[in-house]
Amino acid sequence: MQSLGKVDFNFAALGATAATISSHKVGGPLGVAALILKRGLDITPVTHGGGQERDVRSGTFNAPSIVAFAAAARAALSKRDSQSSRIAALRDSAAARILQAIPDATINGVAGLPGILNISFPGTESEALLLLLDSEGISASAGSACSAGVSRPSHVLLALGRTEEEAMSSLRFSLGSTTTQAEIDRLVEILPSVVQRARAAFSVKK
Repeated sequence: MQSLGKVDFNFAALGATAATISSHKVGGPLGVAALILKRGLDITPVTHGGGQERDVRSGTFNAPSIVAFAAAARAALSKRDSQSSRIAALRDSAAARILQAIPDATINGVAGLPGILNISFPGTESEALLLLLDSEGISASAGSACSAGVSRPSHVLLALGRTEEEAMSSLRFSLGSTTTQAEIDRLVEILPSVVQRARAAFSVKK
């Protein structure tokens, strides 16, 4: 879950059974997370042994990482409103400028997190777009990190009503606390030519 430190998060109001919060999503260390469970839920242990973590995951606590996670979460929450507003403004500006430069592009999702911008570019394949952007020093992705390297349409985009072809021509741009206006300007400057080159390659492939 990526909402902590970015938008309001109320576990009870969600009506969810469980939620996980990864430390690295709020600037903390990798390899540590928090698990929130609905009261009374009977959960099967991941590992067995000494009964730590309320018998859900036995083993010695990674205390330094847990403390660092807590500090990162506090810092993210303390700056949430100002950071989210700034990042959302950068995202919205990027989206508007990209659509102006590439009119047939389509924004995927209208109520995303402040730092996520997902766009479909008809007549392209995301793999080609990624390679071309990478050669220009710009990082993007074709989906979430957990689905990286999987060459099939995003099930999330399909659930949003996109066709397989639209999903396979989509890119995700992630903005964060260190993203600058200059980086957005560079993306908007280079993207039209990247899309044009990707379309040329796609037409030859077809």
